[in-house]
Amino acid sequence: MQAVTDRSMETKKVRVAICICTLRRTDLLRELLTAIGQLAFGKCPCPEIKVVVVDNDELASARQVCESTLLTWPITYAVESKRGITYARNRAIAEAGLVDLIAFIDDDERPSPQWLDELLRTYEQFEADVVSGPVLPRYAPEIAPWVKHGGFFERQIGPTGNVRNTCATNNVLIGTHVFRSVPGFDHAFALSGAEDTHFFLRIRQAGFKIVWCEEAVVSELLPAERGRPAWILRRDYQTGNGWVFCEAVLNPSLHLRAVRFLKALAHVVTGSLTAVWASLRWNRAGLIHSLRRASLGAGMLSALVGYRFLAYQGARTVRVPDKSRNSSS
Repeated sequence: MQAVTDRSMETKKVRVAICICTLRRTDLLRELLTAIGQLAFGKCPCPEIKVVVVDNDELASARQVCESTLLTWPITYAVESKRGITYARNRAIAEAGLVDLIAFIDDDERPSPQWLDELLRTYEQFEADVVSGPVLPRYAPEIAPWVKHGGFFERQIGPTGNVRNTCATNNVLIGTHVFRSVPGFDHAFALSGAEDTHFFLRIRQAGFKIVWCEEAVVSELLPAERGRPAWILRRDYQTGNGWVFCEAVLNPSLHLRAVRFLKALAHVVTGSLTAVWASLRWNRAGLIHSLRRASLGAGMLSALVGYRFLAYQGARTVRVPDKSRNSSS
């Protein structure tokens, strides 16, 4: 049962915390804070805003940026020395304090001036508990044209108002009443990623409503490294690996594991076969798309045998205990 909240933005000034987790990206963080200072409101009254920056660098490398950037709204700066994205995100929630809504945005992104206005409008109009929006790529000049036009970094969700089963923390608005049922991010995903997928799947499982907002646009810088095929394939391997661990926590049934095994195997086989066809046609983008599917399936299969891919710890893969095997009947 969802908590009853006063959703009217006309009867009181809504309190919003814009939360940013950062790690040694000072130049990008400065650009982000500057863009936040340019937010404009026309569809909703201007809320009471605070900006929360959690630095996951124990050396506090982002402190000077936060102290030197002048904004209309106050900046709360905190250092979370325990390494891992879940620790940083949960610290941001704690530092936000008594607010009505929390917006998460990544430190390598820039919001459009209407970004928060559109999120707030959609939150009200569709009586949502969570609102997510699109992240558009800003390509580094070194990235090859075939990568830019290959659709590797673009996702079509649909029109504003579409209900989603999960989303990501790179562009999202969350009603703080949600945290009473789903307190925060699971530290089991601290170094592997997929913590946001797991978090929002739990939110849907608790009965809350996640809605899409097509107009709440942010852009993300894609450096040259991300335009390389190896990075693209590694990301899909990580996605498949993380998804299986999310499923194992939320529904540790043998039936689901069997279904996931068959789906993963189908991804590997189909992706491999279509990759051969694409290579014969000299279709580079088609080849990478096919290999992406095979890599996604490979990540799933590795998770099913207990290997968790630690994308944020030197990209190492380690074996972890599979608790779902002991908890299923």
